[in-house]
Amino acid sequence: MQLTRKSRSLIRRVCREAFRNRIDPLLQRMKLKARIAVLQEQGAIAIVHGGIDCDGGRWDNRVAMVAATVAAVERWSNQYKAQAEGPQWQTLEKPSLAKDLAEDSRDLGLEAFEDGHSHVLFA
Repeated sequence: MQLTRKSRSLIRRVCREAFRNRIDPLLQRMKLKARIAVLQEQGAIAIVHGGIDCDGGRWDNRVAMVAATVAAVERWSNQYKAQAEGPQWQTLEKPSLAKDLAEDSRDLGLEAFEDGHSHVLFA
């Protein structure tokens, strides 16, 4: 098969589109390691997390302390995502800043019922 100008152009365009949004896992881990190095204190790092479960219970500013290693942070994140019943979020913080955060919990379904309007969850 001989490649024509048109087929070469098509191949280039398909390859470009296929690799445009590719995430480099090694680069992601290097960025995570650099962020951990900045935020760690005494070999620990705080993961501040929150989310909404399937019933509309919302929580925020919960703090989990883990070892300041990439493997420990990734392991915690993977376990947290595996138990997800709805949207969840997390961020890395210094332990000294995270200890001052006040945990917040709300029942969005009950609040909607008490306010007299319908309750719908959007992910």
